[in-house]
Parts: sequence; C-alpha cells; structure tokens
Amino acid sequence: MSLSVQENRIVAVNRVGENSLQTVLQGKVELPSTAAPIGRIVWVKGDPVVDSFTVDQDRVYVQGAVDLAMVYVPETLGDEPAGLSRVEWPSALPFDTYVEVLGADPDALASVDLTILACEWVLAAGQFALDVDIILAVDAAVDQVREFTAVSGANLAKPVKLTTDGVVLNPLPPPLELKVAKQVTGMLDFAEEDGLVRTILDLEAEIKLEEAVFSEGTLEVRAWASLDLLYEAEDLTVKYRQFAQALTFDLSFQQEGIQPGMALKCGLQKSCEGFVVNDGRSIRVELSIGGALLATAAQPIQVLTDISAPGGLVETRKELLAVDSAVSQKDQQAVVRGLIELTEGLPPIREILKSRAQPHVTDFEVEEDKLTVEGVVDLEIFYLAHSEEDTKPLFRGYFPEAIPFSQTLAIPGLELGMQPRIDLKCVAVRPDLINRETMEAAITLRYKVDVVEYLEVEAVVEAVDVEPAPEDPPTLTFVFTQGGDTVWKLAKRYHTTEEAILQANPSLQDEAGALKPGDHICIPR
Repeated sequence: MSLSVQENRIVAVNRVGENSLQTVLQGKVELPSTAAPIGRIVWVKGDPVVDSFTVDQDRVYVQGAVDLAMVYVPETLGDEPAGLSRVEWPSALPFDTYVEVLGADPDALASVDLTILACEWVLAAGQFALDVDIILAVDAAVDQVREFTAVSGANLAKPVKLTTDGVVLNPLPPPLELKVAKQVTGMLDFAEEDGLVRTILDLEAEIKLEEAVFSEGTLEVRAWASLDLLYEAEDLTVKYRQFAQALTFDLSFQQEGIQPGMALKCGLQKSCEGFVVNDGRSIRVELSIGGALLATAAQPIQVLTDISAPGGLVETRKELLAVDSAVSQKDQQAVVRGLIELTEGLPPIREILKSRAQPHVTDFEVEEDKLTVEGVVDLEIFYLAHSEEDTKPLFRGYFPEAIPFSQTLAIPGLELGMQPRIDLKCVAVRPDLINRETMEAAITLRYKVDVVEYLEVEAVVEAVDVEPAPEDPPTLTFVFTQGGDTVWKLAKRYHTTEEAILQANPSLQDEAGALKPGDHICIPR
C-alpha cells in the first residue's frame, strides 16, 4: 500500500484590523518678502503627504506633513487692478501621530490613507501671515501574511477505497509590489481665444491605466494623465480648462512573480507642477509619479478536511487554518443628487467654473445578497460671482456633508458575518445652477466592493498510510529518511510516538524535529 498526497503551500493575507484617527494641526505661515499684502483670501488648500509609517505593537506610527497653497487677491492702492496671486508652503504643517490597531505587530503589513476634513484660517494683523487649522483624518489598515501547508489531494496505489472530504478556499494573495518612480513632461498650448496665461491658480492630474499586458516575468502598462486647470489670463479673467489624456506614458516591469492573468490595482502617488512659458501661450507640465502598482493572482485551492480508509489504514494530522477567503466583487456606479444653498458670506453665483466632491462612508448594513451603504458627500465649487465690474471676482464655496446618500447594492453570495471592503470614489460632478444662490448637484459615485469571509478550517496537513502493527516488533528500527518524511509520519508509520523518536535522536531536538533526505534515524518501537 502506498499513499500519495498533494501538499500545497498557501500564502495568505489576513486582515488584522483597521482604525481611524482625527488630529488637529495648527500653524502659522507667512508671505514671501516680495509678495503684496493680502486683500482677500480666495482659498487655502491643504495636501497631506505621508513621509513614512511603521507598524509596532498594536499601533501604526505615521509621519508626514501637509503642503499648503493659497490663492488670494492682493491689496492695492486706489482702483489699480489687483489680479490674483498664488503662494505655496511645502511641508507647512508636519505631523507625527499613531493609529491604534489591536493585533498589529512589527511583522505586519499596513496601508495608510490621509484625508483633510476641514481647513480654516484667520488672517493675521498686518495682512502678511495667517493662522491655519486643519483637521486631518488618518486611516490605517493592518494585514498579516501567513503561510500554511495543507493537503489538497490524496490517493492510494492499493485498490482500497479512499474517502476524502474538503472545502475550496480563496485566500487573498499578498500583492506583488511594482515600484514606480517616473517623471513625465508635456506642454499645454493655448489658442488666442483662450487668452494668454498670467497665473496658474490650480492644476490637478488624474492618472488612468489604459491597458496592462502580462506575460511571464514582464508587465507593460499604457497609461495617461488628464489635467484640470484653473488659471488667470492676462486680462485678469479667470478660466477653466480640461485636457483629456494630456500626458501619455508607458510603465515597464521585469520582475520575478509576474504572470499572465494577474489583476492590477493602482497605488500610484502623483504631484503636478505647471510653469507658464512662451509669454503665456503655453504651460509646461511636470508630473512626478511614485508609489507602486499592486499585482495579484487569484489562488483558489481545495483543502482536505478528512481522509479515511477502511481499517484505519490512513492516519492524518490536522491543524486549524484561519484565512480571509474572497467571496465576490462588485463594481457599480450610481448618481446622487442634492440641492445646495450658498452659505452666509458668499456672493451670488454668476458662473460655476469647477466643482469636485469627496464622498465618505458613515455606515453600512449587510443582508443576504444585499449591501446598503450610507454616507455623505462634501462639495466644493469654484465660481465667478455677480459683480458690476467687468472682471468677475473668483470665489470658492465649500459645503461639508452637503448631500447624504443611501445606496443598496446587489451582491450575490454576501451573507451576514462577511466583511465588505468598500472603496468609494467620485467620478463626475455636474452642478446645475437654479438661481444665483441655489444649485442642484448630480454626483456620480463608483462603488468597488470586495467581499471577504473569515474562515477557520480544520485541515489535513499531513497524511500517511499505516500497515497493521506487527505482533513482535523489533526494539529499534534504523531508517534513512526520504523526501517528505516528518517525525510525525515516522511515528505513525512505525507505531511509536514523536516524543520517543526525538528522545532517541538528540540531534533532532536541536533542529526542532526537521528532517532532511538521507538522515539516519533511530526509531524505538
């Protein structure tokens, strides 16, 4: 009789926990010595950047800073036209904080996400400085990579009926991290009707991965960046332009582990700078891309939970395997709408130039095959106000938690107790001006949900065929080990105990019972 088994090594990523923290950052920033004093602040914008993070016992430590940028109307004498000015303060508000995540340890993996929830400022006396308060949300998720070996198949050469039972698991694989460090440069040209560019007020880039081609050991990605530009022309009018697919670029990777059929997730970070050139007829754009692309391959695997044969001819050893197993995915878009009234202090709207929205999940409810997501959307608009002047002034309106929403998603396979991991993003904002102080906003949200089930399975990790015990076995048996042998298998095969084998072979005690092919082992019977 000869039992052959198929053993599979499983590398799985299990979620340890996640948590969020809100912290207040305060600081004072001053204008450069050559800048004109502040007459009116249009906006102050914060951009949080993670410098580093480390995982420790039950904590994730995060270090970074918030870059600040301000657009303002300088104070001028008499009726002299002021125009607009932009000032930047890199790393203006540094932070060093931690998020508590129970179960985290230094060997765990972590991901960190930063969101600015509020930004307030007060103009200091003298009009050359301002005090800034920012509420920063720090979200941290901690994962643990675990390795298991389990039996996924078994058969007997001898014509004996072998009975097996098992389950199929879909453990989450650790992502293959493909580091990116790339600089992309391009030119934006302006027609005569667009006006000569005087000042870049706001420039944002959005990266899209268009095509990914996987082959053994290589990955080729075609990507592009769209640009949103808010600028002041030489005649002091403010204009908004969108440049679809303005910058195209390729990313190439050669790395062990890349294989056909993998899925790709974007973890890129970007910063974008613009410089007015050609006497205002063009803008040179410099896009810095960092971070990584994350490639994963699905790994469904059958794990045997029992192997049996008549007469107890097969012995098994089981261990508890605890894994996060993928159940299903959902990718859906939906539109939410709401009415927005201008808040006190904002002048009537003449024309909305640009709008953007930030959704937040506040709660969710799981039912059989259904997920209900609740949340709110923050809305931000940049607009030209009604004015008797020929040049209409620029204003910014910010409306936190302006539009509540509740969306039910049909997700086959979802059950109570499962974990939906929700990624929610805004893909489009369409404001419709009803009157000078009221607008209706239609916001398209994209829901990407990965459903995960935490499973604990008593799985067979070792199996061996066992002959009936002889009536008069020898006191000692000497064997040369073969590939796949373990102390447990030898103990079962020769009807003794692991403790007896370890005691008779002191060298195994120093090596934690590890066996190599060709080892000479004494087995007491």
